[in-house]
Amino acid sequence: MKNIFLILIVFVSTICISQKQKCTIYLLDGNTKEGISRFKADDNVKFRATEDSEPEIIPKEKIEKIKLDENGIIGTYRFKNVTDEMGRWLKEVSVGEVSLYSDKISGAFYGGGVGFNSMGGVGMGGGMMMGGGDVTYYYVCHKGDKEVFKITSIGNISKNFKKAASEFFKDCSKLVEKIQSKEYKKDSIESVVWFYNNYCVTK
Repeated sequence: MKNIFLILIVFVSTICISQKQKCTIYLLDGNTKEGISRFKADDNVKFRATEDSEPEIIPKEKIEKIKLDENGIIGTYRFKNVTDEMGRWLKEVSVGEVSLYSDKISGAFYGGGVGFNSMGGVGMGGGMMMGGGDVTYYYVCHKGDKEVFKITSIGNISKNFKKAASEFFKDCSKLVEKIQSKEYKKDSIESVVWFYNNYCVTK
């Protein structure tokens, strides 16, 4: 079983990492680059201004954010360090005193959710999942935090959302009450973050 799992990872990696998308790359030095890119296995970015241009490898450490054209919809991605896990490129869902990020993985295989993430790269999520399917992992952080915290996932077995969310948002008792009463469940994570930023933050 272990050998089969490794073969699946290599197979998915070979297909996914070859995918290219139109992008705008915002560098930490203030410059921008427009063209096409693909994410390498080491999370650095292979960039071309045009299909015929010489490729340039841009280290992830030099990138502030990347905007990708996803079938006409622009998604913003940032490389984030994750608590107790490896860092990864995550999609920006909302930004505020608490910011929310996501990582959608399609076609997951065996335990850990190996599959295609939303940037055409390989996603490795926590938890056990058998067979194919879509899983979206959600991450949160307070403004100024150096790491994001994986708070839940949709489409997969995940940690106890009520416990994890109550601890993360413990400074807002009225939000914790809504979480404990199950008014807000794990599939309401966007509403949870919106509530916190609009009703729990001192203006």
